[in-house]
Amino acid sequence: MNLHDIDLEGAELGDELNHLAFDPADYCDLNTVVRTLRTRRKIAGVNLPDLAVNGEVIRDSFGRYLATKHLSSSVLKEVYKTPLHFYCAMNEPAAKRQSKAFDLGTFCHLAFLEPDRFRKVVVEPKALGSTTEGVDKLLRFWEKKLENERVGDGRSLVNYCRRLVTNRKLSLAKIDGKRQLLQLYRERSGFAIVDHHTAEVIKLIKRHYYAYGGGLLPDLLAGSIPECSFYGHDPATGLPVKIRPDGIVLEENAGANLIISFKTTSADSIGKFAYDAAKYKYHLAEGMYLEVASQVTGRKFTGVVTVMLQTVPPYLPAVFWWDAEHLANGKYQYHQALQTVKACHESGLYPGFDAFAESPDDRGLIPLSLPEWVLRETQPIGI
Repeated sequence: MNLHDIDLEGAELGDELNHLAFDPADYCDLNTVVRTLRTRRKIAGVNLPDLAVNGEVIRDSFGRYLATKHLSSSVLKEVYKTPLHFYCAMNEPAAKRQSKAFDLGTFCHLAFLEPDRFRKVVVEPKALGSTTEGVDKLLRFWEKKLENERVGDGRSLVNYCRRLVTNRKLSLAKIDGKRQLLQLYRERSGFAIVDHHTAEVIKLIKRHYYAYGGGLLPDLLAGSIPECSFYGHDPATGLPVKIRPDGIVLEENAGANLIISFKTTSADSIGKFAYDAAKYKYHLAEGMYLEVASQVTGRKFTGVVTVMLQTVPPYLPAVFWWDAEHLANGKYQYHQALQTVKACHESGLYPGFDAFAESPDDRGLIPLSLPEWVLRETQPIGI
């Protein structure tokens, strides 16, 4: 098999995907969810192990999720650049990005799914951490903030942190012990430490969260299960696959089994966000989420809700209900990518851009065709 035996457009693979023809019955309608939210009397709980019918459903660390060799939507999207992009994404170490001390998008992502986090925000008083006086000021602040907080066995969090410092053979009377205690207060408190401006932005986002759609977000996300990993195998190709949706809501609470996706954006309009969604192939990811969640749990997941949040003023949210035809297209592209990966695995070939040459004899020389507008008549310039 040469590079041209692997059809990147899927023409040779299409026959194997005929079963994915669009069927409206595979998707729930918006009115079912809205009606359920209006009439729901209580929130039903769920036991995660009960969802693991044909695979694994677990609330594991993001690091463990990334480390598994199962195929995710992000690597499968690379197939649509070239199979070599996919191969590199799977096998070459990615440059590790520096994480920010505080990331507004990450915080809001978690807070929308677990709104109690909105109250777990704190602005520390100004103090020099390099001086004993400054550290003492910060310790007094934290001890007042944490005086009613308890650890698992009911002990005061303050006393628990003090005990940890003394167990490490450090003196609470000396600066090293004080700094260690301050670090423990910050780490164990569960509070996000922000500056005054960020605290005001979070207050604004919180107001939007509760006001949007007359309270749609807390109603929709009540009883949601945040950030669980699903591990399974695609029945058609046997390839290992994984998803980690931002949240799921089960039919007991929403009238249908739903995927919840959270996206932060600098887009200033719904139209711009829709453009970005198409550009970054969100539909492939959502289609994969529906397919894998359905296969692993034995439940039929039939709808996707995407929560958008602007990370620029005025920090507005928008909540989108995915059209069934776009989800069906996403499922098709997901399965098409899997078929391409399987073909590459079997052939041992992962072609790059050289596959776009018109013939293998062209040695990867690709005819360059510029956009039509380049050939328009150039306006004369007066000198």
